[in-house]
Amino acid sequence: MTHPGPQGLTMETLLEQVQQQAGLSSHEQADRLVRATMSSLAERITNGQINDLSPALPPELRSELDRHDSQAHAFDKDTFLDRLSGEIDSVDLDEVEQQVRVVFGTLQKWLPANEVEDTLAQLPEELSALFR
Repeated sequence: MTHPGPQGLTMETLLEQVQQQAGLSSHEQADRLVRATMSSLAERITNGQINDLSPALPPELRSELDRHDSQAHAFDKDTFLDRLSGEIDSVDLDEVEQQVRVVFGTLQKWLPANEVEDTLAQLPEELSALFR
């Protein structure tokens, strides 16, 4: 795991990395993408896993996960991407997929490996592949 300091991952660092790697033109776009991705992920995993992930995330993202206090919903990669496309104003699902891969790849560098594995275990293979 790579950390910029003792505080761990900050929202600012996360947004900078996502914006740069996804080729987004603004911090605002990166913020929308990251929040929408985490919100959709939170709908797909159990509350226990949300609670396990939360401490490793910037406080600003914890609220996205905490909004989902119901049971995990089963949906596939296309549904996941379609939900995100409406949140980030993109209808090109290939573009959305690439952007989600950037978010997950960036987060994977910061999250504890065991929590990433536990999260992936709750996702269908086609959706967990977005982390790789």
